[in-house]
Amino acid sequence: MNEKMTCLQIKKMVNLVIGIVLILVIIAGCLMYSLSQTMNASARKQMTVETEEYKNRINKQIEADFQSLDTLASFFTSEIIEDRDFFSQRLDTSNKQNYFRTMAFFYKNGSGIVSTLGLGVRKNMSYKDLNEAVHPVIEKAFEGEKSVSRLFESDAVDGRVFAYAIPVYIDGELKGVLMATDEIEIFSDIINGNTVLGGNGYLHMVGTEGNFLVRSPDAVVKEKESNIFDGPYFDPDEVDVLKQKMKDQQKVFSSFIYEGEKYQILLDPVGLNGWYLLCVNTLQDSNRSIYPVLGIMGAAFIGVALIILFLLIYGFRLVQRNNRELWHQAYHDSLTGAKNLPYFNQELVKLLSEGRKLTVAALNIQQFKFINEIFGREYGDTLLKEVKEVLDQKMRDGEFFARDKADLFYLCLLDIDREQILTRLQDIMNAVINISSRHHNNYQIRLYCGVAANEENNKDVTPLMIHAMFALTTAKRSYQNNVWFYDSNLHEKEKKENYVESHMHQALRDGEFKFYLQPKVDLVTGQLKGAEALVRWVKADGSMIYPDEFIPLFEQNGFCTKLDLYMVECACRQIREWMDEGIEPVGISVNQSKLLFYENDYITTMTNLIQKYNIQGNLITLEILEGLAADHVDELNHKISLLQEQGFRISMDDFGSGYSSLNILGNLHIDELKLDRGFLMEVSDGKHARARIIMEQIVQLTRRLRIATVVEGVETAENEKLCSDMGCDLGQGYYYSRPIPREEFNNKYMKKVSN
Repeated sequence: MNEKMTCLQIKKMVNLVIGIVLILVIIAGCLMYSLSQTMNASARKQMTVETEEYKNRINKQIEADFQSLDTLASFFTSEIIEDRDFFSQRLDTSNKQNYFRTMAFFYKNGSGIVSTLGLGVRKNMSYKDLNEAVHPVIEKAFEGEKSVSRLFESDAVDGRVFAYAIPVYIDGELKGVLMATDEIEIFSDIINGNTVLGGNGYLHMVGTEGNFLVRSPDAVVKEKESNIFDGPYFDPDEVDVLKQKMKDQQKVFSSFIYEGEKYQILLDPVGLNGWYLLCVNTLQDSNRSIYPVLGIMGAAFIGVALIILFLLIYGFRLVQRNNRELWHQAYHDSLTGAKNLPYFNQELVKLLSEGRKLTVAALNIQQFKFINEIFGREYGDTLLKEVKEVLDQKMRDGEFFARDKADLFYLCLLDIDREQILTRLQDIMNAVINISSRHHNNYQIRLYCGVAANEENNKDVTPLMIHAMFALTTAKRSYQNNVWFYDSNLHEKEKKENYVESHMHQALRDGEFKFYLQPKVDLVTGQLKGAEALVRWVKADGSMIYPDEFIPLFEQNGFCTKLDLYMVECACRQIREWMDEGIEPVGISVNQSKLLFYENDYITTMTNLIQKYNIQGNLITLEILEGLAADHVDELNHKISLLQEQGFRISMDDFGSGYSSLNILGNLHIDELKLDRGFLMEVSDGKHARARIIMEQIVQLTRRLRIATVVEGVETAENEKLCSDMGCDLGQGYYYSRPIPREEFNNKYMKKVSN
């Protein structure tokens, strides 16, 4: 009986253990399956996110090319496009600067101008003569729609290319179509590299039929085939189904085995011309490592099943408690008890993904560092806690705030109305000031706030935070408003100014400041009598920063002194080159800033330059602004006399644009007077009789003082005749020529002089 009972008990225990083991094995199997699915889902998500990023980069490249065409087209005028010879040169130059393979313009009749790198320019060419793949996009452009062509083989560039085309409107009227082609290889730099999937993947670009367009050099599969369906990526039995999915622009997840290893792949449509990105995850099948673990787990479960269950329950409870503590530490500021920046960003992402309209405000205490230093750290900490208390009271349902660091607080307000936001923020800041003054009546604090509203339903957190911080910085600088709303124009202006200041020295070293010349013409003979040196900033990529974007900044930071000296040396060098080539030189005028003109060693520097290049000083005219004559006329005349002793000619530029008087003019020992184009515009208008009288009197006075007169802004034959009739000496303006590079100036004018 006892034996039977013992056997039954043992049998029950064995059955119990077996049951526990079976249950645990089932659980382990479910866990392994769940883990495998989770890992696969995570890998797919990562591949999707990664591929989406590279798709965005490709589309940004295409948008950038469209923007280049739009920018170029915005400079077209009816006069420019009607002058086919000039337009051909300009189109060819633009093509070289933008690195397109081909650029073309077609008029409404179908004929046009085609510029191809390495082949030059072809005029009067019909678009029908181009590859038929180009015809649809050009025809769409004639209908007012920009588009991108399919990929095609180009005989002109010996490779595969695709075309962009945009309509060109001038004064609201369609004038033609601007087209450009580029090689598919432009996308190589985008998709190649070792950063795909954190270095554990690579990308190919393929066509709708599976043909390789751009290959990654980092591929695990060293395929030689021209089509993905000829390689190891897909089961031959699935090819037809896959091809149909690609025609339908569907996303395809799959896997393949290569050299005994399993890899995951994703085919994701780019959204253009049926192109796809093939993303390969080079991490080998991680699920294999789970199976031996399962065996170990099963053996361990048999011996310590109950202990494990106990430990799991205990550990679960411990983890729960620790997670609560960790969550609090991870998302709360230890000093004030407010939420921190990670929490703020997390919640902001949720609201933006839901398309909620909201505003982010960055709140700062003026001179908080000073407060800590003068009144002590404890005072500063108390002030931060008071800010938190006010925000707790003022936030509405669904709104939240966070403290980032020091005295910086971020607020998320579920509103975008500027007036309401301003009222609420001022109320918050006043409440903080009132609480602080009650507790600390010996110091009146001041707060600043930068505001950025998500008015365009942007889903990205980063730009919104950057804009709020920029607005906060602007508020601190303004000394006017303690609440400042983000201004995109001001932001772009500051970014451009930052670029200019951070690159100006390097640009000077690299020769990015180009020497341009604009002719000065004798109003009696029509002959070239001189030129004015003008600077243009042309970056390495061919884009230009215009003078009005950098000259005022250089005058503020003092860099104009270096640039002016550089331009004088360029002028001296050019004159020397003419003389060495046997060409009779013409004088060159160079603008001089006030800062440079009054440097102690200015005259010595100028003298050394003409001696260095062995040229006569009278070939260099130094142009000064009339503002120099406002004060210290005697000092100015002394400096002018010393320069004239060395042969230099002195010109007063933009006369009439400031506060000059005829009395000052009579006291200055200048050689030349440049009348501001505003004078000529008023006189040419015919409605300002007094302006004409004043201009005539000035010209008569300069003649009696033996001062040459130069009129700026001559743009028409009528302008020229008017200046000539008044007795002016020289004319300068677009009627003769725009400012052009020195090479073009030499080809156009100096060869004629030499003859």
